[in-house]
Amino acid sequence: MKYVVFYTVCLIALIVENHCNDITNEVFGNIKEGIVAAFGDFNSDELTDVFLIKNQKTTFQILYGADTEPLLVPGPFCTYLNREITSVVPGDFDGDALMDILITTRFPGSTSEEYDIYINWGGNDGINCNETQILKTKGEPIVLDYNRDMIIDLYGIDEFDQRSFWIFNKTRLLPTKIHQANPTGAHLQILFPNANAYIDMNSDFIADLFVQTKDYYEIWLGRADDSQDFTFNYTIDFNIIGVSDYTIGQATFADFELSGTENIILPVCFAKTCSNSTILVHDGKSFRDVHVNFRDAQGIQWAFVYPDPNDMYLKTITPRSGDFNMDGYPDLLITLQTLGEMKRRQTFLLENIPCKICNKPLKRTFEVRWNYFQDMATDVVAGTFYDFYQDGVLDVILIEKKRNGEYRPLAFRNTLDYDANFVKVIVLTGLINKKYSTFQTPLGRRKRTYGTNLPGPRIIYTTTTQDGELQYGSSVQLPQSSYFALQLPYTIFGLGRTSNFIDSLTVGLISKSRTWTQLIPNSQIIVVPKPVDEPQCWKAQLFVTPSKLILMSVVALGGTCLVIIFIILILYIKEKREDKLEKLQEAHRFHYDAM
Repeated sequence: MKYVVFYTVCLIALIVENHCNDITNEVFGNIKEGIVAAFGDFNSDELTDVFLIKNQKTTFQILYGADTEPLLVPGPFCTYLNREITSVVPGDFDGDALMDILITTRFPGSTSEEYDIYINWGGNDGINCNETQILKTKGEPIVLDYNRDMIIDLYGIDEFDQRSFWIFNKTRLLPTKIHQANPTGAHLQILFPNANAYIDMNSDFIADLFVQTKDYYEIWLGRADDSQDFTFNYTIDFNIIGVSDYTIGQATFADFELSGTENIILPVCFAKTCSNSTILVHDGKSFRDVHVNFRDAQGIQWAFVYPDPNDMYLKTITPRSGDFNMDGYPDLLITLQTLGEMKRRQTFLLENIPCKICNKPLKRTFEVRWNYFQDMATDVVAGTFYDFYQDGVLDVILIEKKRNGEYRPLAFRNTLDYDANFVKVIVLTGLINKKYSTFQTPLGRRKRTYGTNLPGPRIIYTTTTQDGELQYGSSVQLPQSSYFALQLPYTIFGLGRTSNFIDSLTVGLISKSRTWTQLIPNSQIIVVPKPVDEPQCWKAQLFVTPSKLILMSVVALGGTCLVIIFIILILYIKEKREDKLEKLQEAHRFHYDAM
C-alpha cells in the first residue's frame, strides 16, 4: 500500500511542477519573422487568429489558431507592392457577419501620419484582397459602432484635419463621412500617436469617446436616446506634473482595484532619456502616482524606452493589461531599458499587488517581476497577452527585434503553480449570414455563426471569495484598436482559487443590459445580443473548461487504479501458481496412498 501512496504523490508532483516554457516552436512553427498587429477570430472557429505584417511591411497574413501544434498555422495573405502596411484592424465593415480586415498604409520609409485606408473583404473561402483605396486619414483611426447597427465604423482625422466619423453599410461602397462637433472651449488637435478609445466612462452601458489631445483627454459621452452622436462632457487634465520636459505614454484601461470601474493607467517619464519613469492611475478625480520601483535586485536602474518614431512598437510607451496570475487584478506588460551607455531592452511583467506607500485612496501598485521572460531573447521591444491553449490562462507573445531590423514573435507559456479559476466572455455582433449560417468546428460540432467581435460592450461580474467576501470587477471589450494596442477580442476575468459559482455576470451595450446568475467558473461564455433592443432575448452560450485540479485528480485516480490493478494481477497470478502446486501435491499424495 505504501508503494501506491508513493506513486500517487510522485504523479501529482510531476503534474503540478511549475514550468515557465518557451514554446515558440510549438506555436509559430517555421515562422521566424513578422510583426504581430492584431487578433480576431477570422474564420469563426472559436479559436483566436493572429494578424501578421511581414515581407518588409508589404504583406499581411492571417495565422489561424489551431488545437494541435503548431498552434498558429499560416493562412491567406495580401500583398501591397510599393506600400508600407502600418497597422491591421479586423472587424465586420459590411454587415455580412464575416470578418473583414482594414489596413493603414503609407509610402515606404515615410514618417508621415497620413495614411491610405484599404479594406480587404472577408468571405467564407478566405480573404478577398482589395487594392482600391477607400479613404484617407491623418493618424490611425479607431473602430466603433457609431449608428448602433452592429457594423463597424471608424473615428479619426480626415485629410483636411477635421475630426470625422466614417459610417459603413452593407453595400461595400464608400462610407458616409460625418464631421464631429467642436468641443466646448479651446479646440486642440488630436495627438499622434494617441490613446483614443471607445469605452464606457460613466457606467451607463453606453460606450463613450475618449480622445487624447496635447494637454488633456476629452470625454464625449454617448447618448442614451436614439441619437447616434456624442456629447462633449468634460476633460481630464494630465498636465499636472509641474515640469515641461515629460513624455506621456499610451493610456490603457483596466479595473485597477476591482472597484467595478475602469481606471486610466498612464505611463509617464521625464527628460529625453526617460531616466525617471513612473505610472499614474486615475482614481476618478485625479491621477495618482503608484510608486513603481524600477531598480532590480542587482541595483540596476531601468526606465521606459523613449518613443522612437521609426519603430513599429516603440512609437509610444505602451502598457498592455491582462490578469497573468489569475488573481482578478489586472497586471501589465511593458518594455523597459537600462540607463547608461550599454542599454538593454526587455519586456517585463508588472504584477498588481497591495502597496504600503500609495497615494490615497489607491491601495495597490505594480511590482516588476524581473526573472520572467529573461531567457527568451536579448532585445525584446514589446509583449502582449494571448491564450494559446484556450484554457483561460493568459500566456504571452514577445516581440524580438533582430539586428537587421526584422521582428520575430516569441511564445511564452504561463503555467501557474496553483489551480486558479476564470471566466472568459466574448460578445459578438449578433449578425447572421444566411448564406453561411452554419459551419463545422474543428471538434466536429455544427455551429451557427453570430457575427464577429464587437468593440465597446461593458462586462461586469460578481462572485464570493473563499473568505466570504464579495469580489467584483469590470472590463470593456476592444476599447482601443490603433497604434498596436494589441487587445484581445475577448475578456478573461481571473477568479483566483475561488471555486464558487459566479453570482452574476452582466453584459451591457447601447444602454441595454442583461444579467445571468449562478454561472459555473472555468467557463467560456459567448454572448449574442440579438435583437439588441430586447436584452431579455439575448443568448449566452456556455462552454466549461475543466480546471487543472480536476484533471490532476482524474490522472492521479487513474494512476492509482492502474497500480491497484497491477498489484491484484500479481496476487492473482501468485495465488493461481500456489493452487496449481497444491493440486500437484494432492495428486501426488493420492497416487502414493494408492500404492
